[in-house]
Amino acid sequence: MDNNITTYPTHHGLVSIYSNEKYISNPFKHGDYWDEDTLIKLKKYIDPNKSILEIGSHCGTSSLVYASYINDGQKLYAFEPQKNMYNLLVKNINQNNLQNKIIPFNKAVFCFNGLGNMNDIDLDGGGGNVLKRYNEETDLPCNYGGICLGVNGEEVEFITVDNMEIDNIGYMHIDAQGAENFILSKATNLITKCKPIIYFENNEKYDTKLYDKVCSSYPAYLEESKFDIKKFCMNELSYSKIIERFNGGDDDLIIP
Repeated sequence: MDNNITTYPTHHGLVSIYSNEKYISNPFKHGDYWDEDTLIKLKKYIDPNKSILEIGSHCGTSSLVYASYINDGQKLYAFEPQKNMYNLLVKNINQNNLQNKIIPFNKAVFCFNGLGNMNDIDLDGGGGNVLKRYNEETDLPCNYGGICLGVNGEEVEFITVDNMEIDNIGYMHIDAQGAENFILSKATNLITKCKPIIYFENNEKYDTKLYDKVCSSYPAYLEESKFDIKKFCMNELSYSKIIERFNGGDDDLIIP
């Protein structure tokens, strides 16, 4: 694999990341774990006897922790659209012997099935060209975890949640850099059936630049961009509670 990768031994297992990751690498360099406090606080909301759907898995730092929260026999379905990052996710799964628990998919989850593109520019990390940061400018930082759907970047395959052949989902984590509303608009069948906890990055409300880029790149789906998952869960499915900005971040938690 790429020489621009560093592997860190952590108390959650071996974690390999790109050495020029702008944000996520810093905790590992100092012996810490990315977003660990939030992941620990989320544990009480995860049913160990149900499976997990994680959309936007990056290299698997959250996936490794979530996998420890569910019992053998349950699965974590991990979706990561960037090919390089997907390969790194697979590496982290394999080197921690989690092949029977974490099932990776190299697909972008969105509101239609077909083909689309990632954005070519790192809007959330400094404005670098993403492919150059992966392959040529490896001495320059890039926020690979902040790359949104957009234009001129790598071509990716789109799939909707409701077209996935999965079941028994107790928890959904959606960290899709502005595509969250689009994704959730076509996840209503699964949500209605399984009534999972939903933890999602609310980019429309808290950090709009990536959301705006997805909207401008896929203008035919502006109706889906306005889908209100909170209203749907509370009014249609009688969910019980919403925790906004969970643990002080940009993510909201919706609880059945």
